[in-house]
Amino acid sequence: MDLIQQSMATPVDNFLGMLIYAVIYMFIAGLIVGLALKFIPNRLPYAVKSLIVFIAIIISLIVWWQTIAEPGLMT
Repeated sequence: MDLIQQSMATPVDNFLGMLIYAVIYMFIAGLIVGLALKFIPNRLPYAVKSLIVFIAIIISLIVWWQTIAEPGLMT
């Protein structure tokens, strides 16, 4: 458990910490997208729903990069 806590100390400068944060961010993004898709009307085309999912995942990756990966690279 100490290894995981040390890996997640910010700024993250190791692969394990970045991987853990990526999994956490992607889980949260998936949860948000799942909730969004639940409340999007079914009359919208499949392409529009796919675009919404794609945008949410890209935003999640950008947030992950700016909060975790980039500060680790700058140190």
